[in-house]
Amino acid sequence: MVAGLPGPRQAPLLWGSGIVSAGLLAWMNLGFASPFAGLTGGRAMPDLDIETTAQSLFGLRSVLETRPEAAELLRAMHLGPDLVLPAALSLFLFLLMRRVVPGASLYGRPAERLLPMLLTLPIAYGVIDYIENISSLMLFPPSIPAPAMADLLAGALVWLTRLKFLFLVVSVILILRLAFGPKAHAQD
Repeated sequence: MVAGLPGPRQAPLLWGSGIVSAGLLAWMNLGFASPFAGLTGGRAMPDLDIETTAQSLFGLRSVLETRPEAAELLRAMHLGPDLVLPAALSLFLFLLMRRVVPGASLYGRPAERLLPMLLTLPIAYGVIDYIENISSLMLFPPSIPAPAMADLLAGALVWLTRLKFLFLVVSVILILRLAFGPKAHAQD
């Protein structure tokens, strides 16, 4: 356990949001991502494919037009667990970041001075994840966007997915670094 991390009774929101996030991630992967791959010939859900391109998204869109059960599975994921996950995971990372910053050091300076900036990372992850989900709902069947809008959505979706993972990974790395890295020295 991370030093100074309170137990579930002392920090129920932290622990609750972490447990909810873990449960939603498991549900999404077991209940949606695996069946989706089976229905689409091994394709990954666009939310999980960091190497996706606009062209591959249009290819997936064509597949989903011929396989409505796969399109409905993607839509159900966005309107089910992925409706709650960004908020729960953002909250968990936000609260965890607040817990590990006091006393930690970042590049030889007390991390507490950077706390407002550090806390924007998990919030940005959540906002971008929601925008990504909305873009996906607008691009894939049963939605039928105009060609120009489809091009815009596909291009945006590629970058939104990458940005989402960037903010998520940077948040996690910083939390680990702050929790287990060097501690700030007391100012004399």
